[in-house]
Amino acid sequence: MSSVSASSATVKNGEIVTSASQDSLSKANEKSNSGMDKDAFLQLLVAQMKYQDPLEPTSNTEYISQYAQFSQVEALNNMSTTMELSRYSTYVGKEVILETTDGSGKSTQTRGFVDYVTFEEGKAYLSIEGNLYKASDIVSVISSEFSTAEDIAKQFAQTIKDLPAIDQITIENNGNTITNLLNLYNSIGDYEKSFIDDDDVIKMNLYVAKLNDLLTAAANAAAKESENKDSSEETAEDTAETTGAAEAVSDENA
Repeated sequence: MSSVSASSATVKNGEIVTSASQDSLSKANEKSNSGMDKDAFLQLLVAQMKYQDPLEPTSNTEYISQYAQFSQVEALNNMSTTMELSRYSTYVGKEVILETTDGSGKSTQTRGFVDYVTFEEGKAYLSIEGNLYKASDIVSVISSEFSTAEDIAKQFAQTIKDLPAIDQITIENNGNTITNLLNLYNSIGDYEKSFIDDDDVIKMNLYVAKLNDLLTAAANAAAKESENKDSSEETAEDTAETTGAAEAVSDENA
Protein backbone atom coordinates (compact mmCIF):
# COMPACT_ATOMS: atom_id res chain seq x y z
CA MET A 1 0.00 0.00 0.00
CA SER A 2 1.29 3.48 -0.86
CA SER A 3 2.46 5.77 1.91
CA VAL A 4 1.32 9.34 2.11
CA SER A 5 4.82 10.57 2.83
CA ALA A 6 6.31 8.69 -0.14
CA SER A 7 5.10 11.05 -2.87
CA SER A 8 7.78 11.96 -5.39
CA ALA A 9 8.38 15.43 -6.79
CA THR A 10 9.28 16.64 -10.29
CA VAL A 11 12.23 18.97 -10.90
CA LYS A 12 11.68 21.59 -13.60
CA ASN A 13 14.07 24.45 -14.41
CA GLY A 14 15.98 23.71 -11.23
CA GLU A 15 12.90 23.99 -9.01
CA ILE A 16 10.76 21.33 -7.39
CA VAL A 17 7.30 21.27 -8.92
CA THR A 18 4.69 19.38 -6.92
CA SER A 19 1.56 17.87 -8.34
CA ALA A 20 -1.94 18.69 -7.17
CA SER A 21 -2.01 15.31 -5.44
CA GLN A 22 1.23 16.01 -3.59
CA ASP A 23 0.10 19.48 -2.49
CA SER A 24 -3.14 17.96 -1.26
CA LEU A 25 -1.23 15.46 0.89
CA SER A 26 1.26 18.07 2.12
CA LYS A 27 -1.49 20.41 3.33
CA ALA A 28 -3.26 17.52 5.00
CA ASN A 29 -0.10 16.55 6.89
CA GLU A 30 0.49 20.15 8.00
CA LYS A 31 -3.05 20.34 9.29
CA SER A 32 -2.83 17.01 11.14
CA ASN A 33 0.45 18.02 12.78
CA SER A 34 -0.98 21.30 14.05
CA GLY A 35 -3.43 19.67 16.52
CA MET A 36 -2.79 18.68 20.16
CA ASP A 37 -2.80 15.01 21.08
CA LYS A 38 -3.03 13.42 24.55
CA ASP A 39 0.76 13.35 25.08
CA ALA A 40 1.05 17.06 24.33
CA PHE A 41 -1.80 17.81 26.72
CA LEU A 42 -0.20 15.77 29.52
CA GLN A 43 3.12 17.55 29.01
CA LEU A 44 1.35 20.88 29.22
CA LEU A 45 -0.49 19.72 32.34
CA VAL A 46 2.77 18.62 34.00
CA ALA A 47 4.38 21.96 33.14
CA GLN A 48 1.39 23.78 34.60
CA MET A 49 1.72 21.79 37.83
CA LYS A 50 5.49 22.32 37.93
CA TYR A 51 5.37 26.06 37.53
CA GLN A 52 2.22 26.84 39.48
CA ASP A 53 2.27 29.44 42.23
CA PRO A 54 3.17 27.57 45.45
CA LEU A 55 1.23 30.14 47.46
CA GLU A 56 -1.93 29.52 45.45
CA PRO A 57 -1.59 25.98 44.08
CA THR A 58 -4.18 24.57 41.75
CA SER A 59 -6.26 21.85 43.39
CA ASN A 60 -6.02 18.25 42.24
CA THR A 61 -9.72 18.33 41.52
CA GLU A 62 -9.21 21.04 38.92
CA TYR A 63 -6.42 19.04 37.23
CA ILE A 64 -8.60 15.95 37.15
CA SER A 65 -11.46 18.01 35.75
CA GLN A 66 -9.25 19.39 32.98
CA TYR A 67 -8.00 15.92 32.07
CA ALA A 68 -11.53 14.52 32.12
CA GLN A 69 -12.72 17.27 29.82
CA PHE A 70 -9.83 16.67 27.44
CA SER A 71 -10.46 12.91 27.47
CA GLN A 72 -14.12 13.51 26.69
CA VAL A 73 -13.28 15.80 23.78
CA GLU A 74 -10.69 13.29 22.54
CA ALA A 75 -13.24 10.47 22.69
CA LEU A 76 -15.70 12.52 20.68
CA ASN A 77 -12.99 13.34 18.15
CA ASN A 78 -12.05 9.67 17.87
CA MET A 79 -15.69 8.74 17.33
CA SER A 80 -16.01 11.41 14.67
CA THR A 81 -12.83 10.21 12.97
CA THR A 82 -14.01 6.60 13.00
CA MET A 83 -17.33 7.58 11.41
CA GLU A 84 -15.50 9.69 8.84
CA LEU A 85 -13.14 6.88 7.88
CA SER A 86 -16.02 4.44 7.66
CA ARG A 87 -17.91 6.79 5.37
CA TYR A 88 -14.95 7.27 3.02
CA SER A 89 -14.46 3.50 2.82
CA THR A 90 -17.78 3.29 0.97
CA TYR A 91 -16.21 5.25 -1.93
CA VAL A 92 -14.05 2.30 -2.99
CA GLY A 93 -15.01 1.32 -6.55
CA LYS A 94 -16.99 4.53 -7.10
CA GLU A 95 -16.18 7.33 -9.52
CA VAL A 96 -15.48 10.67 -7.88
CA ILE A 97 -14.38 14.20 -8.76
CA LEU A 98 -11.79 15.90 -6.56
CA GLU A 99 -10.63 19.50 -6.59
CA THR A 100 -7.04 20.10 -5.54
CA THR A 101 -4.86 23.19 -5.42
CA ASP A 102 -1.18 23.15 -6.37
CA GLY A 103 1.63 25.24 -4.94
CA SER A 104 0.87 28.16 -7.27
CA GLY A 105 -2.75 28.31 -6.14
CA LYS A 106 -4.15 26.80 -9.34
CA SER A 107 -7.19 24.58 -8.80
CA THR A 108 -7.41 21.33 -10.73
CA GLN A 109 -10.21 18.80 -10.93
CA THR A 110 -9.38 15.11 -11.02
CA ARG A 111 -11.89 12.44 -11.99
CA GLY A 112 -11.49 8.71 -11.55
CA PHE A 113 -12.43 5.53 -9.73
CA VAL A 114 -11.29 4.99 -6.16
CA ASP A 115 -9.05 1.92 -5.98
CA TYR A 116 -8.71 1.88 -2.19
CA VAL A 117 -8.76 4.08 0.91
CA THR A 118 -5.74 4.35 3.19
CA PHE A 119 -5.49 6.05 6.58
CA GLU A 120 -2.63 8.11 7.97
CA GLU A 121 -2.73 9.81 11.37
CA GLY A 122 -6.50 9.64 11.48
CA LYS A 123 -6.94 11.04 7.98
CA ALA A 124 -8.41 9.29 4.96
CA TYR A 125 -6.70 9.32 1.56
CA LEU A 126 -8.06 7.97 -1.70
CA SER A 127 -5.97 6.15 -4.28
CA ILE A 128 -6.94 7.12 -7.84
CA GLU A 129 -4.82 5.90 -10.77
CA GLY A 130 -1.85 5.38 -8.47
CA ASN A 131 -2.03 8.81 -6.79
CA LEU A 132 -3.21 9.60 -3.26
CA TYR A 133 -5.61 12.48 -2.55
CA LYS A 134 -7.22 13.80 0.58
CA ALA A 135 -10.70 12.37 0.91
CA SER A 136 -11.87 15.83 1.93
CA ASP A 137 -10.95 17.06 -1.59
CA ILE A 138 -14.00 15.24 -3.00
CA VAL A 139 -16.50 17.64 -4.56
CA SER A 140 -18.73 15.10 -6.33
CA VAL A 141 -19.53 11.40 -6.25
CA ILE A 142 -20.75 10.12 -9.61
CA SER A 143 -23.53 7.55 -9.57
CA SER A 144 -23.41 4.52 -11.84
CA GLU A 145 -26.59 5.76 -13.56
CA PHE A 146 -24.92 9.08 -14.39
CA SER A 147 -21.78 7.37 -15.64
CA THR A 148 -23.79 4.95 -17.81
CA ALA A 149 -25.89 7.75 -19.29
CA GLU A 150 -22.76 9.76 -20.02
CA ASP A 151 -21.13 6.77 -21.76
CA ILE A 152 -24.22 6.20 -23.90
CA ALA A 153 -24.23 9.86 -24.95
CA LYS A 154 -20.54 9.67 -25.91
CA GLN A 155 -21.11 6.46 -27.88
CA PHE A 156 -24.12 8.02 -29.61
CA ALA A 157 -22.20 11.17 -30.56
CA GLN A 158 -19.20 9.19 -31.85
CA THR A 159 -21.41 6.96 -34.02
CA ILE A 160 -23.05 10.03 -35.56
CA LYS A 161 -19.63 11.58 -36.15
CA ASP A 162 -18.28 8.45 -37.88
CA LEU A 163 -21.16 8.26 -40.38
CA PRO A 164 -20.57 9.78 -43.85
CA ALA A 165 -22.60 12.67 -45.22
CA ILE A 166 -26.29 11.86 -45.48
CA ASP A 167 -26.28 11.85 -49.29
CA GLN A 168 -23.40 9.34 -49.26
CA ILE A 169 -24.85 6.59 -47.09
CA THR A 170 -25.74 3.21 -48.54
CA ILE A 171 -27.82 0.33 -47.29
CA GLU A 172 -24.89 -2.08 -47.51
CA ASN A 173 -22.31 0.08 -45.72
CA ASN A 174 -24.39 2.07 -43.23
CA GLY A 175 -27.79 0.38 -42.92
CA ASN A 176 -26.94 -1.72 -39.84
CA THR A 177 -25.20 1.16 -38.08
CA ILE A 178 -28.16 3.51 -38.49
CA THR A 179 -30.64 0.81 -37.49
CA ASN A 180 -28.63 -0.05 -34.36
CA LEU A 181 -28.38 3.63 -33.48
CA LEU A 182 -32.15 4.01 -33.69
CA ASN A 183 -32.70 0.85 -31.64
CA LEU A 184 -30.30 2.14 -28.97
CA TYR A 185 -32.13 5.45 -28.73
CA ASN A 186 -35.52 3.76 -28.48
CA SER A 187 -34.30 1.35 -25.80
CA ILE A 188 -33.05 3.94 -23.28
CA GLY A 189 -35.10 5.98 -20.83
CA ASP A 190 -35.75 9.70 -20.66
CA TYR A 191 -32.90 10.18 -18.16
CA GLU A 192 -30.31 8.72 -20.56
CA LYS A 193 -31.85 10.61 -23.50
CA SER A 194 -31.39 13.89 -21.62
CA PHE A 195 -27.60 13.43 -21.93
CA ILE A 196 -27.71 13.18 -25.73
CA ASP A 197 -27.20 16.39 -27.66
CA ASP A 198 -30.33 17.59 -29.47
CA ASP A 199 -28.35 18.14 -32.68
CA ASP A 200 -27.26 14.48 -32.65
CA VAL A 201 -30.90 13.38 -32.32
CA ILE A 202 -31.84 15.57 -35.29
CA LYS A 203 -29.01 14.05 -37.34
CA MET A 204 -30.10 10.56 -36.38
CA ASN A 205 -33.63 11.24 -37.60
CA LEU A 206 -32.27 12.58 -40.90
CA TYR A 207 -30.14 9.46 -41.37
CA VAL A 208 -33.11 7.22 -40.53
CA ALA A 209 -35.31 9.08 -43.04
CA LYS A 210 -32.64 8.75 -45.74
CA LEU A 211 -32.21 5.06 -45.01
CA ASN A 212 -35.97 4.52 -45.24
CA ASP A 213 -35.96 6.26 -48.63
CA LEU A 214 -33.17 3.97 -49.82
CA LEU A 215 -34.98 0.89 -48.52
CA THR A 216 -38.22 1.98 -50.18
CA ALA A 217 -36.44 2.63 -53.48
CA ALA A 218 -34.71 -0.76 -53.27
CA ALA A 219 -38.01 -2.50 -52.52
CA ASN A 220 -39.73 -0.76 -55.47
CA ALA A 221 -36.85 -1.70 -57.77
CA ALA A 222 -37.02 -5.31 -56.63
CA ALA A 223 -40.78 -5.39 -57.14
CA LYS A 224 -40.46 -3.93 -60.63
CA GLU A 225 -37.74 -6.41 -61.52
CA SER A 226 -39.90 -9.25 -60.26
CA GLU A 227 -42.85 -7.93 -62.26
CA ASN A 228 -40.76 -7.69 -65.42
CA LYS A 229 -39.48 -11.21 -64.82
CA ASP A 230 -43.00 -12.56 -64.38
CA SER A 231 -44.07 -10.75 -67.53
CA SER A 232 -41.18 -12.22 -69.49
CA GLU A 233 -42.00 -15.71 -68.25
CA GLU A 234 -45.67 -15.29 -69.23
CA THR A 235 -44.64 -14.13 -72.71
CA ALA A 236 -42.35 -17.12 -73.06
CA GLU A 237 -45.13 -19.46 -71.97
CA ASP A 238 -47.57 -17.88 -74.44
CA THR A 239 -45.02 -18.23 -77.21
CA ALA A 240 -44.42 -21.84 -76.30
CA GLU A 241 -48.15 -22.57 -76.28
CA THR A 242 -48.62 -20.88 -79.67
CA THR A 243 -45.72 -22.80 -81.11
CA GLY A 244 -47.05 -26.04 -79.70
CA ALA A 245 -50.53 -25.41 -81.16
CA ALA A 246 -49.09 -24.63 -84.55
CA GLU A 247 -47.05 -27.80 -84.55
CA ALA A 248 -50.14 -29.82 -83.59
CA VAL A 249 -52.13 -28.37 -86.53
CA SER A 250 -49.30 -29.11 -88.87
CA ASP A 251 -49.15 -32.69 -87.72
CA GLU A 252 -52.88 -33.13 -88.26
CA ASN A 253 -52.69 -31.74 -91.79
CA ALA A 254 -49.85 -34.06 -92.53
